[in-house]
Amino acid sequence: MSDIGLVSALFPHLPARTHRSFQIGLAVFVAWLAAAATLRLSSLFISTVAVGIPLLFALYVRQLEYRGSARTRLLVGVSLGIGFGVAFAFGSGAMVARAYGVPLESGVAAVHLRTVEAGLSAVEALLVIAPALLIRVVSPGDRKALYGYVIGAAGALGATAATTTVRMFAQLDSGLIDHDQPLADFLIEAVIRGITMPITAAAGAGMLGAALWFRPHGRRIWLRVLLVAVVPILAHVWLGDEDSAGISQWAKLAWHVGFTVLGVLLLRLVLRLVLRHEDTDETARTPRALSAPRLVATWTAVIVVLALGLVGVAAATTQPTARYQCPPNCGHPLMGKPVVINPRFTAPDGAFSVSYPAPGTAYSVTMTDTGVTAQYTGGSGGVMRLWGEPARGRDAKDITTTLLTDAFPDSRVAYELPNTLVGYRPGYGVAADDWPDGQNVVAARTRILIMVAVKDDLALVAAAAGPFSEFGPGSGPPTGASLELAADMGKYVNSFRWRDEPPR
Repeated sequence: MSDIGLVSALFPHLPARTHRSFQIGLAVFVAWLAAAATLRLSSLFISTVAVGIPLLFALYVRQLEYRGSARTRLLVGVSLGIGFGVAFAFGSGAMVARAYGVPLESGVAAVHLRTVEAGLSAVEALLVIAPALLIRVVSPGDRKALYGYVIGAAGALGATAATTTVRMFAQLDSGLIDHDQPLADFLIEAVIRGITMPITAAAGAGMLGAALWFRPHGRRIWLRVLLVAVVPILAHVWLGDEDSAGISQWAKLAWHVGFTVLGVLLLRLVLRLVLRHEDTDETARTPRALSAPRLVATWTAVIVVLALGLVGVAAATTQPTARYQCPPNCGHPLMGKPVVINPRFTAPDGAFSVSYPAPGTAYSVTMTDTGVTAQYTGGSGGVMRLWGEPARGRDAKDITTTLLTDAFPDSRVAYELPNTLVGYRPGYGVAADDWPDGQNVVAARTRILIMVAVKDDLALVAAAAGPFSEFGPGSGPPTGASLELAADMGKYVNSFRWRDEPPR
């Protein structure tokens, strides 16, 4: 996907001088994106990722000089996109939070959660094209394919900008500079959220808009155009499923880039077809010239203003670092109250048993032959798994390392858990961090806990994953767990019993 090809596809019918200006503008955007990621400047990074491409498209639309009702429809389309994006991001928040624990899932639970993720991607794909569909039904106006493309792409970019901003907002909690997230994760997030997602959405909705506003000589060519335009929309759904499949971030990046290239190529094909076969004698609107310095200055000013606004929001909403004085403000101990009425899972072969959250608690519990999965539905969410598996001669450390690598291939170990006990038997455990990314994942730090103990070649495993959350005064003593779910996890971890062990 060359620079020239991308500019020609996203910003069609530009005069030669303006075409060059947008090439430079696109290069400046990529440079800003790389700089913001490298410097780890949270607010600048979010503003550049969320509105970089949409802002370039807005400057392109401005050159088309649509007036009157044509401009009104465009504004309505963008407003609908933004509204749909914000509503979807907030409305799907609880379900999106489940993505934290998808890599820990297995069997029926994993299939269910991946189905939920695919369903969310399907809804998001519909929201991306909804502004163009609504305007086409209610008030299509000037039936020109290029106008339809602009309405479709503008609405889609409004939706992606709003959704991305909401889902990345949690990154402001890391402060002005994020010292924790690895640079590689920053760069991957920049490419997926800042480049591939908005371009793929604009290409898909823009193609559909061009098809809906297209007045062909015959029905056959219209059907060909419509069928091609549907491909990126289906790809959007498929990518959402892959994002929750537990594959590495680099694999996700490859899929996103591949489908973006496909979307741009199909967009060029569709625009070429519709503009060649359009049934109109009117000359297509030619954008006015725009110099590169003016384009870059306008784009930069808007990005900087948005970044400064996010800095102000972060300063107003971020709590200062907790300073403990023990006593009096350490709060209650970080452990669950003694519970003796929890139900108990026993493996079919009787090799082990473990307690799990009772009905009516803040958990959604599913079971397989190997153990229990408890989805935490309270607070910030998360998932806990309690299961057993053959050790096959491995020790607890080897099993822990393998589980972490398989479930979270891009994670980074924060520290080893001291004096790890599983079923009151010494074992091994780690706390690790991951920064998941994808179109239906909240862009925030994930904390992972894995604890393993081995006896009679049977490994019993307790694992949890959820949003990273530092504890403050009054919520419990200073702790490195940084996972809300961990506060309730201890009583289940040590409720494990191997075969023939007496009740405790």
